[in-house]
Amino acid sequence: MKSRLAVSDAVYLKPLLFGLDRTDSPFDLVRDIPAKNAIKLSERSDGIRNAFLSPIDYARHGGEYRIVPDICVASSSQTNTIQLVLKSNLRNIERIAIDVRFTSEIILANIILLEKYRNQSTHSKLQFIPMMPDADAMLAKADAALIVQDNLQMISHAGTFTIDLVEEWYDLTGLPYVHGFWVGREEELSQTEAQALLTAKNNGILLKSQIAQSVAQHQNLSINELTDYMSTFSYDFGNKEEESLSEFIQYAYFHGVIGDVPEINFFDVETGNPSQN
Repeated sequence: MKSRLAVSDAVYLKPLLFGLDRTDSPFDLVRDIPAKNAIKLSERSDGIRNAFLSPIDYARHGGEYRIVPDICVASSSQTNTIQLVLKSNLRNIERIAIDVRFTSEIILANIILLEKYRNQSTHSKLQFIPMMPDADAMLAKADAALIVQDNLQMISHAGTFTIDLVEEWYDLTGLPYVHGFWVGREEELSQTEAQALLTAKNNGILLKSQIAQSVAQHQNLSINELTDYMSTFSYDFGNKEEESLSEFIQYAYFHGVIGDVPEINFFDVETGNPSQN
């Protein structure tokens, strides 16, 4: 029986999934939104044994979970994946409309605003308003809108300006932002499964241009723009990525998002030498 692996439809994740849907793969891929995947792994529902989780979803169960070494999705420059759209001429940022499907991105917005734009808010704690991901409707209810998306366009509306939160994280820490990584419980990942994940990553990196072309054709997007978009992401979980994850968890703890700071624990599996991004 195959192990059930929870994934999302994020375009940046596709190089890590290369070949994992084949009949000889040890995994059965289960697709859902990130927040639901985190719940499924936590509750062991739908037979999920491993999942691609965001940093905060790992941190909330850090004592229970392990990370597959050498593999993650990270970026350091503008990707338009995590954008904060703000009304122009704001003196105070009090209310942010959010899409609750994306937990770490909400925490990232909170961190950036409190650490880099503290003087713009009269409150130490921002008010988050859950809404459907529609920028116009969100901005009608709040001072700012958090938009998480896969498409390649920067959000642009009259009377607003947009900041890229990945760029802001890099400016704050000098480290890449880690979007997510493979997670599971101790002894719930075999050597064969770990090797399959690493092989998928290595092959996916080598074939990123072909993957971009396939996605572009399927979604009727520009091949060149999608290739450029995917080139902004890296896939090795190295020292800088581990340091970034640690920083993110520390900030989340400092701002009261989590009650303690879990250790960053990896599966004890042999994954070979890391690839080059």
